[in-house]
Amino acid sequence: MFDIGIKDSIGRKITELKTTLVQYSKQEIRDPLISLLKWTAYGLVGLIFIIAGLGHLCLGILRMLQSEVSTFESNLSFLPYFIIFGFLALIAAVSYRSIRSR
Repeated sequence: MFDIGIKDSIGRKITELKTTLVQYSKQEIRDPLISLLKWTAYGLVGLIFIIAGLGHLCLGILRMLQSEVSTFESNLSFLPYFIIFGFLALIAAVSYRSIRSR
């Protein structure tokens, strides 16, 4: 009879230890990982929107320079492409500098 009480107490303690370990692992491993994945997904969606918007903006500026400005006709028709390239390089440099300053 004494042995049954010891086995029951040990079994209960092992069950409590198991539930405590499972709750701790959920709290300290799974929840932060899910939060990290959520913020990473938000960042990727934002990146896609920024790239799409920047692409449309550059395409619009390029079309405007080609059609509205008469200086870029004939000999200088390549110049709007260099202007857009410079604009994108400037945006990349400002973004890189902003990231490096953090």
